[in-house]
Amino acid sequence: MDLLSRGVRNAFRNTTRTVSIVVILGLAIGLALVMLIAHRAVNDKVKTTLSSVGNTVTIGPPGYSTGSMLQGFLTTKELAAIKRLPGVTGVDESLGGYVKANNPPPAGASIPVGKTKIIKGGSSSHRSGSSPVKTGSTSLDYPGTLAFATQGLACEPKPCTPPISYYTIYFSGSTEPTTPVNVGASTLDIVSGHPISGAGAADDAMISTQMAEKNGLRVGSTFTAFGRTLTVAAIFKTDTQQGHDTVIVSLAELQHLMRDSGGPVETAVVTTASLTQLPKVTSQIEHLLGSRASVVSYLADAERAVSALDSVKGIALDSLVGAVGASVVILLLVMLLIVRERKREIGILKAIGAGNGRVMAQFTTEAVTLTLLGLVVGVIIGFLAASPVTSSLVSHSGVGSDTGARGLFGAGNPALTRLTHITGQVSAAVIVEGLVAAVAIATLASGAAAWMISRIRPADVLRSE
Repeated sequence: MDLLSRGVRNAFRNTTRTVSIVVILGLAIGLALVMLIAHRAVNDKVKTTLSSVGNTVTIGPPGYSTGSMLQGFLTTKELAAIKRLPGVTGVDESLGGYVKANNPPPAGASIPVGKTKIIKGGSSSHRSGSSPVKTGSTSLDYPGTLAFATQGLACEPKPCTPPISYYTIYFSGSTEPTTPVNVGASTLDIVSGHPISGAGAADDAMISTQMAEKNGLRVGSTFTAFGRTLTVAAIFKTDTQQGHDTVIVSLAELQHLMRDSGGPVETAVVTTASLTQLPKVTSQIEHLLGSRASVVSYLADAERAVSALDSVKGIALDSLVGAVGASVVILLLVMLLIVRERKREIGILKAIGAGNGRVMAQFTTEAVTLTLLGLVVGVIIGFLAASPVTSSLVSHSGVGSDTGARGLFGAGNPALTRLTHITGQVSAAVIVEGLVAAVAIATLASGAAAWMISRIRPADVLRSE
């Protein structure tokens, strides 16, 4: 124990040298931690992206994949056979509708009488062709802003506010009501009440917190839409304005509200048990539906999109190995220098009975102490640099901020439109791995010092003195 405590004290024997060694080691270890974090963050993003889009295929009406003129929607009956296909684990059927909000836009934003009405575009907006979507009215007030309501509409000269005759509130009917993508969002969390069932045509609805605040509603309150009274069963929080403007009901309920007995379905997202089953299931779906539908799989797009991230992983891994190697070399040279300086001390220790193992333990303790101090500096560097370095590597990798196949009206898959949103953070697991690596670095660097110590003979050292 005395030798170990002496090893810790020896690490601080020369303050200037200790600070210099710790700073240099800290920079090398910090770079290693940053690269480890970047590699892990990118790898997790690749896995998440492929798992999010890789085992799903989206079915829409003809023209779905290009956003062209729609010629009519599919029906629940047509999709029933898909649920029985081998390898299919789930089918999320959805339909979008819209109603005129109770509150009108500002007078200056209204279209003069007799002029053409402009309706805001989006995943649930006005459609051409034989679309089953029918407009309606509601007692709800629009919770958004005029700027968002007119977003994407054209008018001249710019800048200007395009004229609109009413605010639009969207309805999403789904067999999986809590799926965020159905309201154009990436998150959907219930903050009050209970999620509605996707089966059946109950007069229950889920509304956003913004919709509830704007209209003074809470769980159990009622409102009207499409001429019927609906009850608020749950209030949810989401991360997009489109989600804020959307009321969620079951698919059967929206079909009932729009008084369409044909059971129209706008899109269906089919989930397979694994990626390997996706090609076969996709082929079977295309055979079953033929020209009645567009079948869109994002797997190929996902693989192309994430391939650019492989270069980031490669750079991070190479830099990680280089930084760890540099740390070993730095500490190795430092320990060799220290042993050479303390040959007389080592000779005296051996002369009074200390064995090679005890002396080596003292110097190994000194190396571990210096490395742990460097790890502290490295963790601080990791906290400060991990996120910006990861973002910089990703932004220079060639990954686009909006990639993937084009869905309805040109909308990309949400998982593929956020590929550049990668941030690296220092976690407890990274610190633990850094601690283990620090001890390993100190042990490796002490190897050469131990070899030199074993060759020092007390008689030779004392004779030279």
